[in-house]
Amino acid sequence: MSAVLEAKPAQTMKVAKVKPHIGAIVTGIDLAQPLDAATRKALYDAVVENVVLVIRGQAHLTPAQVQAAGEIFGELMEDQNRRYLVDGFPLISVLDNFHTDSTGQPAKVGKNSTWHTDHTNQELPPKFTMLYAVAVPDKGGATSVCNSRAAYEALPEGLKQKITPMKTENTLISSARFKIANPDILKEQLASKKPPMVQPLVRTHPETGTKAVWFHKSKTEKIIGMTPEETQDFLQDLTERVTQPEFCYAHEYQKGDLLILDDRQSLHKAGFDFDHSQQRRLYRMLVRGDRPY
Repeated sequence: MSAVLEAKPAQTMKVAKVKPHIGAIVTGIDLAQPLDAATRKALYDAVVENVVLVIRGQAHLTPAQVQAAGEIFGELMEDQNRRYLVDGFPLISVLDNFHTDSTGQPAKVGKNSTWHTDHTNQELPPKFTMLYAVAVPDKGGATSVCNSRAAYEALPEGLKQKITPMKTENTLISSARFKIANPDILKEQLASKKPPMVQPLVRTHPETGTKAVWFHKSKTEKIIGMTPEETQDFLQDLTERVTQPEFCYAHEYQKGDLLILDDRQSLHKAGFDFDHSQQRRLYRMLVRGDRPY
């Protein structure tokens, strides 16, 4: 007599859009459990479609399960910030307002938080950034994400024609920001012998063929043809044009949220508008990307 295996009930994933141009919330799945190929593909496609996706209700995950969840979206790469890592998990870095630099000061302060995409000083920047909420303040501390594809499409035609061929030179930190830089990052930059990484200011998405404004203001040494100071002014003006409310979503975390954003068509920024006696601790994972063009 053959045994009858009882199938586990299928997970019922729901995806709810947050705003017309950006953002979606996923409920009804448990990332500690295996996901079938169709669900994994649906999650990946939802990130590309919505630019940023938040999977709720994952506070029970272990670091190993967090990493496995990250690997749903592709091959993980090392974070260039190797100062703060989860013990035993070198592909998971830690963002925490309680961290201090080598001088004993807070490692990250609000004035250093700018709109950006990650790791533009690398030849192969990440295609996705993932943030998992371990500890969250009672209020504030959102991660804001901007759909820089929709924002690019809405720019005046003359400005689009001006910026589309522009190239940026990227370093660990721009010389225009040395005075406010984290001293440990500044020391690393001053000791670096690496030449700047040249990147497009407007990037083409390799999967959709669409274009998006794409830069890291703190890492842009200059736009080719401008001085570093002119570059910072130009990027500040461009940032203000791109980060209009209709293109942006500010996500205030619940413990156990996993936020995934498509770096190839977005800019993001950490919020520092919270009580800093409370901890804001996020695990960060990066999915290896392609050479921007």
